[in-house]
Amino acid sequence: MPGEEDFDSMSPEEMAEYQKQNCIFCKIIKGDIPSRKVYEDDKIVALLDINPAAKGHTLIMTKEHYPILPVIPFDTAAHMYRITKGLSKAIKSGMVVGKSTIFIANGAIAGQQSPHFLYHIIPREDNDGLDNFNIIQKDYMEEEVQQFLPQLKGKIGLMMRQYFAKKGGAMPGVPQPVAPGAEPLPLSQQDLAKLIESNPQIKSMIINDPEGFKKEIEANPDLKKLFVNININKLSDALKQIGKQ
Repeated sequence: MPGEEDFDSMSPEEMAEYQKQNCIFCKIIKGDIPSRKVYEDDKIVALLDINPAAKGHTLIMTKEHYPILPVIPFDTAAHMYRITKGLSKAIKSGMVVGKSTIFIANGAIAGQQSPHFLYHIIPREDNDGLDNFNIIQKDYMEEEVQQFLPQLKGKIGLMMRQYFAKKGGAMPGVPQPVAPGAEPLPLSQQDLAKLIESNPQIKSMIINDPEGFKKEIEANPDLKKLFVNININKLSDALKQIGKQ
């Protein structure tokens, strides 16, 4: 087994390959370790947990080794989610229960103990004692919540635009870009209002962080066309007044 100095000298690719070769779930998937599979296709496999929290506790994982959710390809992640939805319904029916907990721990700090990313489906019954899923709520001042809201909304909006761009589409409520060389038609006030209302992340950023939204406009050609000749500061003030009514 490599020593600590060997790990320090490994490249990220070598470390990933080492983790894959020593991943117990990869060995289960290959058939090196016996398991109780309940579902399998070309992308994912589902099996009963060896240390179940409840009867029927099932683990769903990708056949390819992925340590955390963000590195899973979009199509595989979407397939995994769709199958998990169907398996949850089947497991509830098979275990004769009316509900289940679908649990994800993404990263060590979040409680992930496996080196292989997976979903948990846990059938639930009333008073089953599994109360560790009840997350303790903390009290925060409204100012503390608002402090990070614009940045969070902005980052989520940016990631969603990148996602839809990769999928070859557009964000819901945002018109498709015009053909190269064509002049975009200016939006009427009514159309602009509809656009803002259909995109809460845009509306929130205009209200709470107009300067940040200006930067988003400069970095995004589609937004730049949509908000051409629009005074964002005045628009922000107007939306704030509407919100007070």
